Amino acid sequence: MILLLGGTTEATSIANALAEAGFEVLLSTSTSIPPRGALRPGIRQRTGELDRRGLADLIRTQKIGIVIDATHPYAAAISINACSACQQTGITYVSLDRPSAVTNAPDILWATDHDRAATLAVSFGQPVLLTIGVRNLAPYAAAARSRGIQLVARILDHPSSVETCRRLGLKAEQIVRANGPFSVTENALLIARHQIGVLVTKDSGNAGGVGNKIAAARDSGCRIVVVKRPPRPQPGYSSISALMDAVRRCVPSPSLFS
Repeated sequence: MILLLGGTTEATSIANALAEAGFEVLLSTSTSIPPRGALRPGIRQRTGELDRRGLADLIRTQKIGIVIDATHPYAAAISINACSACQQTGITYVSLDRPSAVTNAPDILWATDHDRAATLAVSFGQPVLLTIGVRNLAPYAAAARSRGIQLVARILDHPSSVETCRRLGLKAEQIVRANGPFSVTENALLIARHQIGVLVTKDSGNAGGVGNKIAAARDSGCRIVVVKRPPRPQPGYSSISALMDAVRRCVPSPSLFS
């Protein structure tokens, strides 16, 4: 059995490729938001957050042979816990590292974490558009409130995401509920509608629509704040094909997991 830690666009493709190659797959996601795309029959799923101990227990009870980390580039905690649990249980850990979609340029303002990004974003005194999810909204909400800056958050259209925004004091008109990816035109229209002057994003790769966000921000004359990626516990593979090759090297035949 292969444990695939998902939560990204690529997770469905990886799960299907593994199943097609004859592997038993358990796809684990932290939330109930369904994976993008249809899964092949026979792929098992579980939801719920896992710490290091929970991962180690799952590895043992499900007789996991390999853990594949296809979580979001910014999901640092689960990656660290997964690598540690694999070391503890003596099994192989491999990961997918989504290629960066942001190159260094004079108009890219890098921030090492969300606290610094929030301070930088509100420093220009212009409305701010957040395209970073909801897990790290708190410092932006606090910074915008203290400076009297209009804040708009584009989030997944999911009740838990909306509730997080409201709990932090965002009003209905500050919350944009939509599921991407978004085109350059769609991003530009949102920027124009709210008269945005600063876009905040993460370097989550082209699969996360970052290239289109940056293009729209540039076309609209917005400042661009990018939160740097946290380090992975070990280097990963930059493509699904390279990841699959690594799995085949570790387990030449799916029957070895039978």
